[in-house]
Amino acid sequence: MKKASYHRLYSFIEKFAEKRGLRNTLIALPLAVKYHEGQKRDDGEPYVMHPMRVCITLILVRPELAFREAYPKKSKKWVWQKCDVLFATALLHDVVEEAELPKKGKELLTVHHLSKVVLKNVRILSKPPKKKKHFWSKVYKPKKYYRRIRRSLISTLDKLADRKDNCTTYGVFTSQRKAKYIRENQEYIYPLGEMAKRRYPEFSGIIDILIGMIQEKVKPYEYLVETGNLKERVNTC
Repeated sequence: MKKASYHRLYSFIEKFAEKRGLRNTLIALPLAVKYHEGQKRDDGEPYVMHPMRVCITLILVRPELAFREAYPKKSKKWVWQKCDVLFATALLHDVVEEAELPKKGKELLTVHHLSKVVLKNVRILSKPPKKKKHFWSKVYKPKKYYRRIRRSLISTLDKLADRKDNCTTYGVFTSQRKAKYIRENQEYIYPLGEMAKRRYPEFSGIIDILIGMIQEKVKPYEYLVETGNLKERVNTC
């Protein structure tokens, strides 16, 4: 593990959450480390670095300001509770899918006493396995998956931040996976952001930032996909 980077990310999130009393985030942080232990990303990086970066991305776009604007009559405590759910979901968004927790991660509630709202959003973001491994598993259908996400502001913001971070490792993807990501962005990710802006206009600035970060990473490859010349650039990505 890249210790310096890992400890820097972990410490940043921990201190931020402690200062603001973000209970679920403080529970989720060590759990993300526990459940992703031994897992690697495509570029060889420890997997847990990914959800921590997703969480920090959301912290840095200041969602508390948008929540205050959207719900001016709500208390400061309520606003940070919403952010707490957002950040905790970011940290755990892959544990049910990647760590294959039984019963859709029910132990997050029964053992670790995480909020039900956090688990609900983690489940929304979890794709079913490609092969049926559990009695509850279903076949992954993109339209149904993204339709479920767009019903939740928390899940939508987490998904956009997740895709933004996934695109930072775009260079190690195969040409087929690059093309798949670009098509998925155009068919589902960008429309997801546009729909969220219409439903939650106070969050438009945050959504534009996240979408902009995604587009910055993939735009050089979009033309190559459209023309069928993506393979020519695989070794130079």
